[in-house]
Amino acid sequence: MGEGLYTYRWRYILMAMAAPWVAWSHAAAQARETQRHRFAEPEGRLLAFYAAALAFSPAGLLPDESLWSATLELSHIPALNEAQRRPSIDKPESTNLAPVFPRPRLAARLGRVAVEASWIPPIRVFDAEANVGSVALSAPSTMLAGFAVTPRVWGVIGRVKGAMTCSERELLGKGADLELYFEAVCHGRESEDWFEPRLIGAELVASRASADGARRWYALAGARVDRTRFDIGVITDFGTRDPDHPVLELRATRPHAAVGGAWRVRNTSWVGGELFYAPGSLLTGRASVRWTAP
Repeated sequence: MGEGLYTYRWRYILMAMAAPWVAWSHAAAQARETQRHRFAEPEGRLLAFYAAALAFSPAGLLPDESLWSATLELSHIPALNEAQRRPSIDKPESTNLAPVFPRPRLAARLGRVAVEASWIPPIRVFDAEANVGSVALSAPSTMLAGFAVTPRVWGVIGRVKGAMTCSERELLGKGADLELYFEAVCHGRESEDWFEPRLIGAELVASRASADGARRWYALAGARVDRTRFDIGVITDFGTRDPDHPVLELRATRPHAAVGGAWRVRNTSWVGGELFYAPGSLLTGRASVRWTAP
């Protein structure tokens, strides 16, 4: 009997040791649900807001005839109130992660086509870590009624990481209900959410320069196809993503417009500004500084 009790004890210990692995394997095997939302839905509007904030517009400085140029853009991301951050759930999402969005750019001329590219490396800024790439192509311009009309296409893809679903700042010390949510739903830890912009845009840009070439103005109108995703990253006690929380995906085609201008401050440097408008999403300002090849 003593030997049987000894064997039973070891079997119990081995089962206890294997339990986390079994639970992890079961969670990993479960398929994550993908919920697709239209722009008319609260989840869709919230995704569209932040996707529009990352749209790859000229930011005040259109490509010029320089062989190459380097630009630094700063875009304002308006803060949303609590009601706007509450997409059909019982608590606001912690999405006000950063008030500005910095984006470096490089541009080059390939024959008559202008190419712009940008990459934001995964460096944490404010409460977010972005790893986002953007590219744009501008075709040769056509003169129409004194304006240079330029077709332009662009794309944005990447990932922004942050604690948006389960944030200690938003949930702790804000009432018993939110604290219970943090402990029960969030497993007592901050989430590792992934906001993944997936945008393809096209627009027509009408521009005109001053007689001395030191000032340029433009207006543009276009549309973008939006397949942005939001991966709810609630982390379980085993350190894995909770499969009970879905991946949200926006399916929409939305219009946008912008007006902007640039001023030459030296022979090889420019400053620019832009007002970018995405109907139903945001109106925001962008500023940029460019250095061109001599």
